Amino acid sequence: MSRLPEITDLFARLASNLETLNPTATNEDQEAIDLSISHLNQSLNLEDSSRVRVLDTALSLMCFRAPQVFDSVIEYLVKTIVTVLSSSITCKAFRFGKAEFLRVGSRVSSRDCAGLIGACAAVLGKLEGHGLLSQSLLYAVVRVAVSASCFRFGLEITPILDVKSIEGGTPTVLKLLSRFPRDISFENQQIPLRLLLWYLDPLILKNDVSNILQDVIRRPFLCLKVAFHERTDWNSIIICLALSPATFVETRALLHNWFLMTGLASVLELQIELVSLILDVVSRPMWWGLTMDIGLKLPFSYAYFLHHHQLLRTLDGPLSCQNLLCLVRSTIKPASHSMRHSDSPLTQHAATKIGMINYKSQWSMAMNFPDWFYFALTVLFSGKSLHDNFHSEGTVEAAEPGHSHDPKLPCSTAAAQYIAWVLSPTSESHQELLVECLAKISESWALKKCTDKHNKETSGYRKKLKKIKFQDKTDDCALLQEYDCKTIALWLGEFQDTHASQGNSLQQNVLFRRISLGILIGCSNGINEDGCQLLLHYAATGNFLPLTETQIAGLKHRNWNSQRQDDSTAWFEKCNIKEAVAGTCLVFHLTDAVESMSTSLFENEERGIDFICRVKIRARKYLLNCVKKLICIKIDEEDGFLMLRDLCSRLARWRQQGKDVFQGSKDLDDAVDALSHKLSSIQTVSA
Repeated sequence: MSRLPEITDLFARLASNLETLNPTATNEDQEAIDLSISHLNQSLNLEDSSRVRVLDTALSLMCFRAPQVFDSVIEYLVKTIVTVLSSSITCKAFRFGKAEFLRVGSRVSSRDCAGLIGACAAVLGKLEGHGLLSQSLLYAVVRVAVSASCFRFGLEITPILDVKSIEGGTPTVLKLLSRFPRDISFENQQIPLRLLLWYLDPLILKNDVSNILQDVIRRPFLCLKVAFHERTDWNSIIICLALSPATFVETRALLHNWFLMTGLASVLELQIELVSLILDVVSRPMWWGLTMDIGLKLPFSYAYFLHHHQLLRTLDGPLSCQNLLCLVRSTIKPASHSMRHSDSPLTQHAATKIGMINYKSQWSMAMNFPDWFYFALTVLFSGKSLHDNFHSEGTVEAAEPGHSHDPKLPCSTAAAQYIAWVLSPTSESHQELLVECLAKISESWALKKCTDKHNKETSGYRKKLKKIKFQDKTDDCALLQEYDCKTIALWLGEFQDTHASQGNSLQQNVLFRRISLGILIGCSNGINEDGCQLLLHYAATGNFLPLTETQIAGLKHRNWNSQRQDDSTAWFEKCNIKEAVAGTCLVFHLTDAVESMSTSLFENEERGIDFICRVKIRARKYLLNCVKKLICIKIDEEDGFLMLRDLCSRLARWRQQGKDVFQGSKDLDDAVDALSHKLSSIQTVSA
């Protein structure tokens, strides 16, 4: 019963019975069923001439009806098929001469699996309404197909790949996907069906990842962390990846290659989130719904990253200057050594560069932990004030003399080297230029801060304060904000000139623009909302928000505060929808990064919450201007409706991150109400 003809004969009998039993049978069909029962009765009679109807009498006494009998026939026939398929998978040791061999797999050949899957697909649709029979049958067939070997053995016991056996497998496997369950089950600790299908056909894994990526691209405000918890099919994908480190390695390699080919930030965002979630499942499996037994069987995190285990330990550890120095030492020096001693031909040199950025490289692993990039930016611009801004024992202090790292290397220099390596991992000379460039950028910002502080203490500044009578402290802040905004604009101009001198690679441009966010994270106390708008818009789009005459020339009217509000609104008149989407996404991602960083930078939870709220307060004005722009768009397609719905949910979540510091904020309340009203009106029209 382990060969294909016998198994397909069972499927044929099952299909025949399913054709006979139709839930929507008419009276004529019911008569046909009763006639079949009568024929079955005759086979149970002791004598052909006997008038004793054994089965009819038994059914009548037990109050059974004919459809119930057929349900039982189908149930036990399916169980028979499942048992036969399961028994075909064996683990057997045998001898050949003096050698011993261990055979693990199915006695059904891989060549016959296409026919087996086809027979299963033909009856799965008819098993609807029969409970879990269809899933148990599907699981048994897929398990046999996965266990079947693509190799055949001759008398010489030399394995030969049977190419014909694997041809045409994908079309037959695709027939099963329509009956594929979305959730995941660990009944009897079986391997999840989705994971078996990935083993059977890797193209299914690629399609699953591609479908998620398409949602990420067309829904820019979708919170992946929440979606992977709430969406059943996405949640099952994460669990299956956690159960199979080899499959996770393939998925990470696939996304990394897509990122290198396209440069899309959405691809990198999905890859980063998958890495974060897998590490989370490994660290707390029961929180993800896994049983204790399954959780104890999960491998260590190193199994999911086959290379650079020591680097993984550092990247997954707490943010600190000591660990940053460790990253610089472990990532940059090996790259410099390989480039310095590379005397190979041009093709080998190109292969070396490709190897430095493939999915096995240190750079690929570092890109999955963006908190270190933002931390390096913070260190770069904070300078000596780093300890004051992030007072936490053992997290921000540099290496002590006698430490294994170079005690002469300042933490800010290490930050510049790490950023340069992330921006240009394949060129040592370009890294050196970037380090010099970053040093000039940070020095330029430090000079702007010193000049700002000096100007505030000059007599001309104080004369202006005395000349204009302010009614309250708000007007005083307005004067300071005017100059801060102008200072940011001047610094961004210098930054853009430096940026233009470093090349025009799309990937490099996106990362290079985000360098300016280090000011917002580490030095946001000295920047007002208008200055933050300039920084955020440039980091998101690479463009400048146009300064108004009031902001350039200085304070000319006493009623500057109301004029400033008009100027702020005028900034966004020339911004398009694409820029508004990019700006909104940047604020959300920046807040998520700051929230993740706060757990390492502060031992005191309250200080960490204050850190998150400080960045939120500085970014609030820019976020609201972007949201107001998005509310005005016309929604004609489903994607537009989903985008606004995601925006409403993300805005509500952003408001609560850290803590809600915007209670009573009329602007934010109005934005949320406007979004909700627009969504309600769209749903009403659609209905």
